[in-house]
Amino acid sequence: MLSDRRRSFSFGAALRRPSLLLIVEATALFVWIGLAGWLVWDTDPRGEVLPIAPQALVSGASSETWMGIYFEGVKAGYSVSSSSPTNDGGQLLRSRSAFEVAAFGEIKRVVTVSNAVVGPDNVVRQFDFFMDSDPVRLTARGEVRADEIVIELVQAGELQTMRVDITEPPQMSVSLNAWIGSLENDLAIGQSYEVPYFDPITLSKQPMVLRIVDVELLPAITIDGVTRQGEEAYWVERTYGDIMTRALVTPDGQLIREEGALGLKLVRETREQAQTMPAGAEPVDIIALSSVKLTGGKLDDPRSLRFLELAISGVDPELIDHDPPHQIQEDKRVRMEAPLAAEIPRDVPVAGADEVAAEYTEPTPFLASAHPKIRGRAEDVAGDATDRRAAVEALNDHVYGYLIKAPTIGVPNALEVLEVGQGDCNEHTALFVALARSIDIPSRIAAGLVYSERIGSGGFYYHAWPEVWFGEELGWVAVDPTFGQFPADATHVKVVEGDLDKQIEIMGVMGRVGFHLIEAR
Repeated sequence: MLSDRRRSFSFGAALRRPSLLLIVEATALFVWIGLAGWLVWDTDPRGEVLPIAPQALVSGASSETWMGIYFEGVKAGYSVSSSSPTNDGGQLLRSRSAFEVAAFGEIKRVVTVSNAVVGPDNVVRQFDFFMDSDPVRLTARGEVRADEIVIELVQAGELQTMRVDITEPPQMSVSLNAWIGSLENDLAIGQSYEVPYFDPITLSKQPMVLRIVDVELLPAITIDGVTRQGEEAYWVERTYGDIMTRALVTPDGQLIREEGALGLKLVRETREQAQTMPAGAEPVDIIALSSVKLTGGKLDDPRSLRFLELAISGVDPELIDHDPPHQIQEDKRVRMEAPLAAEIPRDVPVAGADEVAAEYTEPTPFLASAHPKIRGRAEDVAGDATDRRAAVEALNDHVYGYLIKAPTIGVPNALEVLEVGQGDCNEHTALFVALARSIDIPSRIAAGLVYSERIGSGGFYYHAWPEVWFGEELGWVAVDPTFGQFPADATHVKVVEGDLDKQIEIMGVMGRVGFHLIEAR
């Protein structure tokens, strides 16, 4: 079992999964995501959080909401959510989804399941979550207590218990619409609410702002066997960080429609309609859908570029990271300048960090650098290195050669990546960073966009890569074990750095940002 870690967060941390809509959107990050709660924990880990037992809680019949999931008008799958009254006057909320997307032509099927017990006061008391997209499988469950949330994660066969400090009970994805339904008499255009929100997968929390922006008269619609005609529904904008989605809900919290980035929509349908897939339909390629075209020219031999300057359009330029000396963002432009390999010093000790980089030698829930398997592999690969550059080169070459290149949807966990031996940029990056940290090399995750000619005529696509600290003068140097690059080329445009709770911020630019070529060499 991994260590029990307490993590304190401010409500300024980034948000990861405020709704099913974002689970589906976030598959771009992890190529980046009829079961019941008690079936999730098939490994039967002995933790301190009791599993949800629906059969002992429910006191009445449940109601179901079925939604079709669409990308750019193409049916991708379905979701279903339900609510059942509990013995104490609260609710048991369930949600599950199944959808297919393509990544570089490979079809991936994703199944998610969420459950939550909500008290009569609309406060979440227990929750669990399950995601499966072969070969990645993740389960989490937790309990909301007076001043903390206790979470247990199981991934790669390991149980990890964590505690997150809170000052007030948060809402979660599976409970959000029920909370909106509790406001039935207060809904009006212009009204706004700030709701504490917690995501158990990335352990992130911050306020979600809900704003009622419009009202719509619904046509006749059948909900729970009852035909409702001429009913009003409200458009609710949900803002978290730089990301905004819209949901059309009835005053009692019934979801009619959701809309997000990348042409993603969830549409209320009957059970039969939701589960019916059009014959012969090809899944939408999530990678191609999220591409950013480059205007003003084409990048020849992008992997060899050491300098690139681009004009930014479509978004606030400040959404693109400013991190001198290797990435400068100013005057609606961004300039990347990658050092040459010969410029990387050989006199930096393998281990050790100054005050700037010390936190980037520590393990995190998804970067289990203290685990004996991770440390053992790092010592086998880089144990003979006499300087940091040599150790980084050895680790980079090892990860590049060890992992089978395959698109993966899920939450990248370094220990699981080590055991499974395959993945995309997220898995390469997670494994490298965990290996580096295990031998006390400061390393962190960067996420953004990289130029690739793999699809069509070329463009920028979502990408993640590691950065390694080489001291004050050189700073953080990008390496890329997915491409086998040390250092990484200048087409790596960083948007954020950090764990999963930060990487979701990239959704604020996907589908909106544009780049125009100014100079490349």
